[in-house]
Amino acid sequence: MRLGLIAAARITEPALVAPARDLDDVSLVVVGARDLARAEQAAADWGVERAVGSYEEVIASDDIDAVYIATPAGHHRHWTIEALRAGKHVLCEKPFASNAEEAREMVAVGQETGLILMEAFHWRYHPMVAQMQAIIDSGAIGEIEGADAAFDLPEGEIAMGDIRWDLSIGGGSLMDLGCYPVQWLRWLLGPMPEVVSASAVCPVDRVDGHIQAELRWPNGRSATLSSSMIEPDGRTDIRLSVYGSAGTMIAMNPLAPQNGASITLETDSGREVLEVDASATYLHQLIAFRDAVSSGVHPVTSGDDAIQNMEVIDAIYTAAGIGPRPSVTG
Repeated sequence: MRLGLIAAARITEPALVAPARDLDDVSLVVVGARDLARAEQAAADWGVERAVGSYEEVIASDDIDAVYIATPAGHHRHWTIEALRAGKHVLCEKPFASNAEEAREMVAVGQETGLILMEAFHWRYHPMVAQMQAIIDSGAIGEIEGADAAFDLPEGEIAMGDIRWDLSIGGGSLMDLGCYPVQWLRWLLGPMPEVVSASAVCPVDRVDGHIQAELRWPNGRSATLSSSMIEPDGRTDIRLSVYGSAGTMIAMNPLAPQNGASITLETDSGREVLEVDASATYLHQLIAFRDAVSSGVHPVTSGDDAIQNMEVIDAIYTAAGIGPRPSVTG
């Protein structure tokens, strides 16, 4: 698979460049940035064959099969659709779009073109997911009754002025961080919960530094989630806790087990801490994308899943009184 990189973003090196080095059948052909000098520096740093000074030139390249889009979320719709229309498969960074309306438009173009359009939720392809599923299926914690999920980072780690504080291009803790707890809970409890309530703290107008929500599923199960860019006292919490009729499963850092993770089971039999595979989530994600492009079989983080995740995010923002992220115009 021959890849083009749209945007010389910080996430590109760990998310795509590093895992591509481990795959003999994936090559990085071209990187594009709005500033040619930045693209040239990225190409030199990452070992990419060619640098260009625009995203259009990446998409127009006839020597690539697919693109990886790492622009701010507010620009995902435009460049995804442009790439699909040009006959390129797309691996699009999370969150998929600014809002669900955009997500539906992107997926419709993907279906129209018959190309692979995958959202880069790397955690979903890691062996830790199968490990958690096996524990649940074993009945070790009984029937699942509810859960809570968090992705909270300390104040200052995402400094003011970072793009994640910019409403106009999809800013907000729920967009950048909370999209993961939303998907963890949807994987666990079902695709489309109702948002019962939500509240947000917005240091910047309509941009949630912290948000929390209560969700409920049609079968009566409920969950809470939180995401934050402003937690006090240096506190970090990246966790999925699952409550069953016979015990609890606490998954620490299901986001990126390569950075340290564990699964703790608490039952009447006692407390057990399980080790987790330490391979990189991003490698598993790139393998999944490569295999989808090769086979034509759409991966799990595409289509309806991408739309539904954005629908839940929109509903949380609406319940919190600050509304979904606006679409970029012009």
